[in-house]
Amino acid sequence: MELYLVRHGNRGHGEEIDTLTEVGLEQAKRTAEYFRKLKIDKIISGDSRRTRLTTEEIVKSQQCKLEYTPLVNEQSMGIFEGKASKEYELALKESRLKPSDFRPENGENLEDAYNRTKLFLQNLKKEDSKNILVVSHSGFIAHLITLLL
Repeated sequence: MELYLVRHGNRGHGEEIDTLTEVGLEQAKRTAEYFRKLKIDKIISGDSRRTRLTTEEIVKSQQCKLEYTPLVNEQSMGIFEGKASKEYELALKESRLKPSDFRPENGENLEDAYNRTKLFLQNLKKEDSKNILVVSHSGFIAHLITLLL
């Protein structure tokens, strides 16, 4: 199996965090152009808007299976999604926990996200597709590379 990993294009901030900027849309188009040269059997994408927008550009040039799954999403920040990082930092400080242990309400801590990546990898090993492209987020990709190595 050949595995290709792509981070979504440049994203907005604040309320626009789950969309692509103009630069991000252009990055998605250039990424799609690159993958036109390769035969992809399956694309597995996160289900956030920014990964979907990136995936939509790539899939235009591929005749392949497509799967959207939350397993490859970024670590969930729960109640802090789309809010200023200062709010998260204050809650983290008040919790007196290490950043890796802090789990925001309705969110994940680092271990939760890592374990979700492990589950994805277990499922991936059952795949029969030869060339798989995963469109995700930097945190998920870092966890996946760590597990693969």
